[in-house]
Order: sequence, then C-alpha cells, then structure tokens
Amino acid sequence: MRVLIKIGSALTNKNNRFNYELIKEKVKEISELHRENNEIVIVSSGAVACGMETERLNERPKEILKLQLLSGEGQAILMKRYEELFGNENIRIAQVLLTHHNFDTTEEKEAIIKILNAYLEQKIIPIINENDLINKEELEDNKLFPDNDILAALVAKEIKVNPVIILTDVDGLYKSNPKTNNNPELVEEVKCIDEDIKKMAQKDTNSLGLGGMYSKVIAAEMLTKSGIDVIVANGNNKLKDILENKIERTIFKAKN
Repeated sequence: MRVLIKIGSALTNKNNRFNYELIKEKVKEISELHRENNEIVIVSSGAVACGMETERLNERPKEILKLQLLSGEGQAILMKRYEELFGNENIRIAQVLLTHHNFDTTEEKEAIIKILNAYLEQKIIPIINENDLINKEELEDNKLFPDNDILAALVAKEIKVNPVIILTDVDGLYKSNPKTNNNPELVEEVKCIDEDIKKMAQKDTNSLGLGGMYSKVIAAEMLTKSGIDVIVANGNNKLKDILENKIERTIFKAKN
C-alpha cells in the first residue's frame, strides 16, 4: 500500500510550540506501517511553530516577512526532530520542499514524481512541506487553500497513493462545528462532495493552523475525482485504528 499521511498544524503545534510527544507517537505508528512494506509519504506542517519556539514567541506574527523568516528557522528544526525520531526507528527520511507552482509545468511534475518514487524505492520516507520562504501565499490568512491540504492533494495525485489520511484535531467532518456544538453529528462517509457537504465544512481555524475543514473537503474533492480515497481523522487516535475503521472518522469515497 502506498499512503500519504498529512499531519496538520493542529497536531504539530501545542501552545505555540512543537508538539514533540504527539509527533513521537505518530512516528512510531508510521514506522510500524513502514516495516510492513507500505510506502509512506508524509506532508507535515510545523515549521513556523518551531521557529516561534526558537524565538520564544507566544503569538503568531502577522507580518509576512517575519513568518517567512520563522519558517526558514523552524524548517531546519522540524526536520532535525523528524530525523531524530525516525532515526530511532532505523528509518531514513528526506526533506522535500515544494510550492503549488511546482505543479504548473509537465517538466516540474515529472521531476517531482521521479524524485519521490526514487526515495520510496530506497525505503526512504519523504517529508514534504510548503516552501514558505518562496511561496508567501501559504502564510496569508486570506489564502483559500492553506496549511498544506491542497499541496498534499497535488502530490498524492501525481504519485498515485491510496488512501490519503489527513490528520487533524477533530474526528472528521461534522454537520455542525464540534468546537462550539456539544452534540455534533459526524458524517462517517461521503460519496459525493456537493454544496451541502461544503457548507458543513467550517472555516474556523485555530491560532496556528490556517486550513480548517473547508480546505480538507476541497482536497478530498480533487482526490476522489482521481480515484483516491481520503480519510479525515483525529490524529490523537492510532493510525492502524484509523485505517481499519475502528474509530470514528470521515471517509470520502473515490469515484469509480
């Protein structure tokens, strides 16, 4: 199985710091899947939070240049931590920084596919993040598709993974906002992403994440049209339980 796991900022960040303990657990679970001869690609947020931790900032800056600087500082720390954690599991990783614009031309797309496939053939886990130093759109609050959701979809389509697992801090898509509604109803399976489904996707964000559920639904729409199932689930649950449908989650079913 070739699977892409997207770890959003709602999980990589805790109180404006890198959520080391949670990511440590996710790395162990991913390593177990990897040792079972599954091919794993990771798309991970967290660079800005690592930069904030380095500079001891308690609030996310609004200035784009400052966010770009924090991203550059934090990306090195983010990869160092992943390298350490996966190194403990005797698994090699590689950093891949991309922007949405890398998918604009056939030549660049072919290069991305070739590189990622080569890493996977060598049993190396590619860890992908948005190149915020170049693509400042990722850092703008009014950007429609932030927090790596669409980037994950673009990568998944090109290297033909199935499924895509988007890990966040809620159990999936709800009919109402689970952070304000005490008894929200979870949508467990979506076979058709229509306007009603899109309206359910809240645009609320946490203090560090920019994506919200809406961009996850848009990503799922892109992927299901390409024959790829998408699972949106709470990253506090175990990956195997998510994959085996042992916990509540939302699965967006691929179109045949």
